[in-house]
Amino acid sequence: MTRRVADGLQRAFFLWTIAGTSLIVAAAAGAAVVEVFKGTADAGTFVWGLIGIAALLESLVLFAVGLRLRHRYLNQAQSYDSRGAYLTDDGSRRPRVPLLGDGQATQNINHQSLGGNSPPAP
Repeated sequence: MTRRVADGLQRAFFLWTIAGTSLIVAAAAGAAVVEVFKGTADAGTFVWGLIGIAALLESLVLFAVGLRLRHRYLNQAQSYDSRGAYLTDDGSRRPRVPLLGDGQATQNINHQSLGGNSPPAP
């Protein structure tokens, strides 16, 4: 269950990466797209404009699908099974509860103040 949930979120990020790349292609073909819509494009500009329009539509669809996958991930009830295993005990007597996700993240809190007169951390 944990791997499937993480894979869903990773798929959303992957789709957004592809959508961003498609937006770059659409931006590169921006002038050709304008020429196609004006009706003044020659044959080469027309083909490049159609590629730009297709890239823009592709990026919009991939972004929407990525949002849907992320929405599904965020609305899924988190349970002990989907949070991952507890982290190993390091002898500090502090609870090491995994963060949401696949259980690989650790808490990185040193309990140090930003001031100058605090005792050194162990």
